[in-house]
Amino acid sequence: MNQFRKSYYNNKWHEFSKAIKLRDNNRCLKCDRQESEVILQAHHKVYRPNLEPWDYPYSDCITLCKGCHAREHNLIEPEYGWVLISVEDLGNKDGICERKGCGTEIRYEHLTYHPNWGYKIVGSTCIEYLTIEDQYLSTVTLKLFRNISTFINSSTWEKRFTKKLKSYIATTYSHHEIRIYGKENYYSFQIALKIKGERWFDFKDFISTKNKNLSQVKELGFIVLKGLTTESEIEKKILRNIYTRIK
Repeated sequence: MNQFRKSYYNNKWHEFSKAIKLRDNNRCLKCDRQESEVILQAHHKVYRPNLEPWDYPYSDCITLCKGCHAREHNLIEPEYGWVLISVEDLGNKDGICERKGCGTEIRYEHLTYHPNWGYKIVGSTCIEYLTIEDQYLSTVTLKLFRNISTFINSSTWEKRFTKKLKSYIATTYSHHEIRIYGKENYYSFQIALKIKGERWFDFKDFISTKNKNLSQVKELGFIVLKGLTTESEIEKKILRNIYTRIK
């Protein structure tokens, strides 16, 4: 067993994946089935060099069942992400549906394309399966995960000092600030909201974290900032739930 695979047997990974599943209500975010029906797994949407599987920001991971997880890694023919290119009437049932497990004779050839699987010709019935969108995954939740992940990977942080020469790092988002103090596993962060039309900030309370790396603290800070500034009650509720489950 190589070192990469061994890391998934580490207790830190089990705790991390457990937190991901709890955040997602112990349901697969693709098919909406729950833990009593399927085996749930934590899926990394991206992979970063020199990071252990449990050192990622939580927003880089989602909960999938074993089957949907396999489809994400192209081990099983995906049921989503296909694009219909064209439809051709053969006049008779002279075609064969190429969808895995089908193979029936077809009259109407639907040419579809998937970026990871290439082209495939399927019939009128199977096209409904291959071009179906993710029905159960909240569009709002996915958008928030993307926003959080983008922030983690693109924000610029500056090292600064307080009046008492205590060091911290800070970044600006929509004129507001996130400040992070401390060191690995013992960070705290603070949100400073910019008051419209004013030159000063509204400094919120310090929030302590424990056993979190820097990326994970940046993630928590952004979630809190986003929750304080969004005007969408739906977003507020989702962000509150995410924060509660990963803090």
